[in-house]
Amino acid sequence: MKSTNYTLPVGVISCIVAMFTALPSAEACGPNFPGIPKPKFFTSKIDGNSVSLLERSENLQLWQQLTSTEIPASDIAQVLYEQDDYDPESAPGNLFYVYLRNTKDREIEEFLLTAKSLERERKARVSPWYYPASRYSTTDDFFDIIGRCKAYRGSRLKDRYALQLVRALFAAHDYAGCVDSYNECFRGFPDSNLMKRMAMRYVAGCWSRMGDTDKANNYFAQAGDFYSIVHSDAVAYMAVYNPDCPELMAHIQHCSADSASFCAIREVAQRVLRGSKVRYRGDWEFYLAYEAGEFHSDYAAASRHIARAMQSRFSSTDFRDHARAYRMKIDAALGRSASLLSDLRWMEGKMNMLSDDALEWNRMLRNIIYVNWIPSLWQKMDYATAILLCGYADNLFAGKQLHAFNPFDYTWSLLGPSVTLEEMRNSRICENTIDYCNVSFRLMNSLTSSQLMAVKHAIAADSPLYRHLKRHARTDAPYLDEIIGTLALREERYSRAADYLARVPQEYLSTLNIYKAGHLQANPFCVSPGCWHDFDSIAPSPRAKYHFACRMQHYQRLMCYGTTPDERGIARLKYAIGRRNSFEACWALTQYWRGCVPSLFMPLYGEVDILFSSFPKLYDYDTTVDAEATQAVFDREVKAALAMLTTDTARAEAEYLLSHLKTIVIRYPATPTARAVKQSCDRWHHWL
Repeated sequence: MKSTNYTLPVGVISCIVAMFTALPSAEACGPNFPGIPKPKFFTSKIDGNSVSLLERSENLQLWQQLTSTEIPASDIAQVLYEQDDYDPESAPGNLFYVYLRNTKDREIEEFLLTAKSLERERKARVSPWYYPASRYSTTDDFFDIIGRCKAYRGSRLKDRYALQLVRALFAAHDYAGCVDSYNECFRGFPDSNLMKRMAMRYVAGCWSRMGDTDKANNYFAQAGDFYSIVHSDAVAYMAVYNPDCPELMAHIQHCSADSASFCAIREVAQRVLRGSKVRYRGDWEFYLAYEAGEFHSDYAAASRHIARAMQSRFSSTDFRDHARAYRMKIDAALGRSASLLSDLRWMEGKMNMLSDDALEWNRMLRNIIYVNWIPSLWQKMDYATAILLCGYADNLFAGKQLHAFNPFDYTWSLLGPSVTLEEMRNSRICENTIDYCNVSFRLMNSLTSSQLMAVKHAIAADSPLYRHLKRHARTDAPYLDEIIGTLALREERYSRAADYLARVPQEYLSTLNIYKAGHLQANPFCVSPGCWHDFDSIAPSPRAKYHFACRMQHYQRLMCYGTTPDERGIARLKYAIGRRNSFEACWALTQYWRGCVPSLFMPLYGEVDILFSSFPKLYDYDTTVDAEATQAVFDREVKAALAMLTTDTARAEAEYLLSHLKTIVIRYPATPTARAVKQSCDRWHHWL
């Protein structure tokens, strides 16, 4: 039986884990917890890219179609963009050169020679060392190139020669001739043709130099050159003339980090969707969904827009995938779990370790679970699903990125790169930070022991979702039983603590860092643990928590059922000392770390911390048992215990427990305790 005047409220003690960062003294540093990532959802592979980069990518694909799709884009880029001359001997392993040599495609070779000649002349013009041959502006420097472009009579490269002609005339400052040649050469090509769009930018430049800004803007808009438009509201202008422009959507994606700029586009998006000109309606519906959810927390509106987006056409598969990922955030915020399992399986498929964006998809999944699903489930008190989901997010990459758990641990090299997850957990030379520095562990530590017991029972359910989550979330009995036992120690539920800690194998307990580092060796029933005397000590072993629980349970019984006031008073005093030490000097009995934790959620790999205020129900840092409260309870209980004692023998024993040796010798010199003190130290009289 517990003294109701002694025990602090269970609801307060259940959050004792949060006191670790508030205490000034530190015996051991805490683990660096992984960051809660905040990746971009309104993004795609074109995010922030200019029209030039987009055109370059499309141009490489067109060259692959024209020649062979087996030629790497990087080989084509080397020839087109990186080399000043057409020189097959300079890159013998380049498959683009190999293809042209083997096919004897002189038509393409002649075109490349012409294009390279044009580039050399254009670079010469912009060089600070360029001096014109004549004081008059003529096209002499480009005469041969212009002639070759006009002389081409084939069809396969007609649009490419037309583009080179426009570029040569523009470089020669023949702006009127450039416009006329564009109108003539591209008359039969659709506006979607890449060469025509690229040529439009030069025509727009011509009109700009001839002073017609309106025509220049019109051509820039058709060409998709958003950043060259000169207008007070370039976004609105481009949305009217070319709402499907990749550079426009890339600009909007880039603005998603700036709430003011991003939200200012809402009316433009609404106008675009009211019209019939837009082809990629999914892009714009996704914008409205993200704007409503991310900046206004209006998830009902976000849900309507994202549903329409997923039924519409997107500019790219990648952008559609990001929209589906954001739909998962919306569903989580609204507590809709019907598609959760299928969405998780789909997102796992995006995390192929051969994909350069696998880690970013993992960050998105963790963000969805940490930021949206856990608060939603926590509010419903569905702790089991929340912890399983959280453990799943924590460990999904664990088998593939073991080193990410402790990147600064030099002992990693001692284990070797092929170490398994289980070997790392059990290693005695490498800290086991895998299971004790993740968010799911924090969640479990914010529960009471009763709640975590219910979680352990609930996760045994065999639902399809739970089966899938348990493939990655840790649910083994020793792990959960040890945490339940530790929570029970914090709550002074020592009978429960002893029951659960007794179930944990000693081999498992030996893997805990608090044991490896020697934090379980101190004597919790001494006022100064580790002091010179060894009165009533407990065995220093991995089972220290269990032994402590049994001893505290024994003292609880003596406090109520001891045969004499002295027996009850001494038991109460020992209980008070043990309790205070279990939260302070012997903190490892009730806690897993103590001391300097700069940030409970370290921003690793560019991750951004989520403010703690976003998780008031998960991480309670304001209602914890602090050092002053623990000391106040101790002082009160010591005073009450001493008042219960009736004999000098008992009082001397109590003073010994409190390390008041001088008091024993002066006040109770005739007691066995005083004689023991005098015999144990030759200089006891120096205390007088």
